[in-house]
Amino acid sequence: MRNKDNHKNYRKTLIEDGYVVFKNIFTKEDLDPIRKISLDAIKKQSKNHREKNKSQGSLILTADYPQFAELIGHEKLKNLLKELKCQNPKFNSGYIISKPKDGPALFWHQDWWAWQHEISYTEEIAQFFVMIYLQDTDQKNGCLRVLPGTHRNPQILQEYKNAHSDSVSRVENPEDPLYYSMEGEVEVPISYGDVVVGDARMVHGALPNRTEDERLLITLWFHPNYEGLPEEIKERIFEMFQRRGVDTDPSGKNSMTPEKWPTEEKAKVYHLFPSSGSNVKPISWCREPIWNKFTKLENTK
Repeated sequence: MRNKDNHKNYRKTLIEDGYVVFKNIFTKEDLDPIRKISLDAIKKQSKNHREKNKSQGSLILTADYPQFAELIGHEKLKNLLKELKCQNPKFNSGYIISKPKDGPALFWHQDWWAWQHEISYTEEIAQFFVMIYLQDTDQKNGCLRVLPGTHRNPQILQEYKNAHSDSVSRVENPEDPLYYSMEGEVEVPISYGDVVVGDARMVHGALPNRTEDERLLITLWFHPNYEGLPEEIKERIFEMFQRRGVDTDPSGKNSMTPEKWPTEEKAKVYHLFPSSGSNVKPISWCREPIWNKFTKLENTK
């Protein structure tokens, strides 16, 4: 898995910076079929979907497309998870995120949802994204930008209550600072076939797409040490996998899930399915960090 020109410790970089880039993981032949499926899916989206997700571009669940089993269960992705020393990783959900031509910036945000639990303030990575870009992506067509280290430190953007709101997604106020450059940001240009892994707690966004073409990426969500997580968090993960109670998937209940995929596709990813076995109530949904409370708790130990 290690690239010949880069023998860095990927796990260490992910823990310290909140993200890490893997170069040349997939070939064009690996990803071209996924690109075609994604473009076809985008064409089917309504005008309302595009307007509702103007900042993101699109949020299309991979669960609705069993063909994604090939990517989610790919041997190269399995090896990448091994490189990060994941123990019993489990899959949560995936999205086709496509920024159309002249699409605006993606607002600054973080994606963690259990900030009321103390595990959120430790070195433990409870969830990370795997971003697979389906074309070369740079500053012109909307590459990722990150604020390294914000997964482990109080940061004003993490307490910005409007992030993930409908108005921000619709870009109702283009002058909102959530769309603009921030001090300390790092732009992350990517080549077709590269993969970016990032801690869900890290503040990140994306530049505008100033080109004439769609900018495509697939975001897959994994839990690297699923069995080691608290039971109430595992139960919430299972709920999300079942498409129940997810703020970015309001109509997901009773929709397609990987459990309902055809036998052949399901077999490729079954080992990544989270499970429900306890009588514990799922942890409530909480996107807002409570740094002061848990910083004080840590200082008293």
